[in-house]
Amino acid sequence: MFRSRFVAGLGLALVFAGAAGAQAWTSFSPEGGRYRVDMPGMPAVNTQPISGPGQTITMTDAKVDLPSASYAVSFVDYPDRIALSASSDVMLDKVRDGMSAGNTLRGEKKLTLGRAQGREFTLTKASGATAAVRIYWQRNRLYQLSVTGGPGIENQPDTRRFFASFALVRS
Repeated sequence: MFRSRFVAGLGLALVFAGAAGAQAWTSFSPEGGRYRVDMPGMPAVNTQPISGPGQTITMTDAKVDLPSASYAVSFVDYPDRIALSASSDVMLDKVRDGMSAGNTLRGEKKLTLGRAQGREFTLTKASGATAAVRIYWQRNRLYQLSVTGGPGIENQPDTRRFFASFALVRS
């Protein structure tokens, strides 16, 4: 009798401990970001300049690092002279090509989100890490979402949840 109560109590304690260790997802929508996404914790937000030929633009990113994976979302506004110089497909292809340089690209598919054109693909990095990536182009803004972790990260339920929760909103 004592042993069965002990085992049952131990099992219940492990269930509660697992629930306590579960990551709390939160809806995140930065000011001026024009998007909303669920993230597995409160992200650290960073703004940094990106220099190109004759111009500097600003990238704003939000990131949550967990022991098993890193979740990141970012946006960059491109000047009209760049944004209007090519179609959405060409812009997305250029971004994909830049991200895949030095990595192995696999599993690409085209997406749409409202009127925004997008891509989803997986990168195997030289370090051995795997990154599941979604990019969207709307007008002159590029949105990037990524989950980086071990092999198979692209199929994990939390990766799918992160991607599926991304929505464009008006600010």
